[in-house]
Amino acid sequence: MKTLTRLSALMLFLIVPVLSFAQTWVEYEWEEYSTEFKIPSDFEVTESSSEKFSATNGAILMSIYPRTDESLTWEEMENSLRTWTTENEVLVSGDIVELDEEKMNGYWGVLLEGTKNDYNVGTMLIVDPDFTDISLYIWVAYDADQVDTVLEMLMSFTPM
Repeated sequence: MKTLTRLSALMLFLIVPVLSFAQTWVEYEWEEYSTEFKIPSDFEVTESSSEKFSATNGAILMSIYPRTDESLTWEEMENSLRTWTTENEVLVSGDIVELDEEKMNGYWGVLLEGTKNDYNVGTMLIVDPDFTDISLYIWVAYDADQVDTVLEMLMSFTPM
């Protein structure tokens, strides 16, 4: 009985901190571009128009720039993302990462990492293979301790 009580106390001790640090999320639907995604509930939306969605919490800034009528193929996505990233003066620090379509909820995706003005920057381009006329260019600048939240945000994009 003592062992069971100790085990229960240990589990409670381990679970309570996890629950207190659990991130709460807000879901957004962008019907015009047939996508939905999540951002942390402490984010403030600074712009939401047909040309751009942008939100921040001070530690992370995410902006989405949709383009229509690009009709990119999988092969063209790498060059398009690299061009967009370097035009925005990001110092690229690695190779393009091809994202797993299953983990990206059905999107084709590529990702580049780098820095700009001492901030970590991730740029991502996603395309729904069923609607290749819509491309979503995603910019995320973030503090180094925010990597897990950034990854969860980027992996939350889901075609509608």
